[in-house]
Amino acid sequence: MRFIGWTEVTPEKWLRQWSAMYPAEYDEAEYKELIRRCEVFSGADYERIGKWKDDAQSEARWKQNVASVAYEIWMQAAAKLPRCPANCDVAAFLTEWAEKVYRDEYANGTKRVKRFGLSRASTLLHFISGGRYPIFDSRVVAALSRLINSPVDYSVRWYVNSYCHVFQEIADLCGTKDLRAVDKALFTYGTFSAQLPDPV
Repeated sequence: MRFIGWTEVTPEKWLRQWSAMYPAEYDEAEYKELIRRCEVFSGADYERIGKWKDDAQSEARWKQNVASVAYEIWMQAAAKLPRCPANCDVAAFLTEWAEKVYRDEYANGTKRVKRFGLSRASTLLHFISGGRYPIFDSRVVAALSRLINSPVDYSVRWYVNSYCHVFQEIADLCGTKDLRAVDKALFTYGTFSAQLPDPV
């Protein structure tokens, strides 16, 4: 494992340093409360997940036609109350939710059709599984590409067949059972990866 500037560090120190840099705007108290409630989620809890993921804490942002907020699909989740799928059904679950589309219509007449996407679908899976399945987004892809020194396919197939195993390997290598710390470290490492020099 490596820290900023590709200075060699132990896996334990890598985890400690990068997880500590996780941005404060992601409400960790809200995260922990949602994970605690995963067995009894109500429609309101699915809205809370959407607000957490899409950084839409104000009422002005939590509505239709707001850029980067998939309000319509999160409200579908709030109505359907999806529960954690069996292991063999994870790929189908992620595909179904990632491919859901919604339309933003703006005051100037512009209309854009958008996908819920794998990042949000894996976040939904993460919460309804009580944190058992990791979140998979562009920052994680960037982090993994550097850590394993190999291209990462941002797809449901790669998530199911590779990422869940790699994620657990990273946790084991770091000597931790705190999977949230691994989530946070990968998020932050991926955020800064474009600024890091190439390894020598």
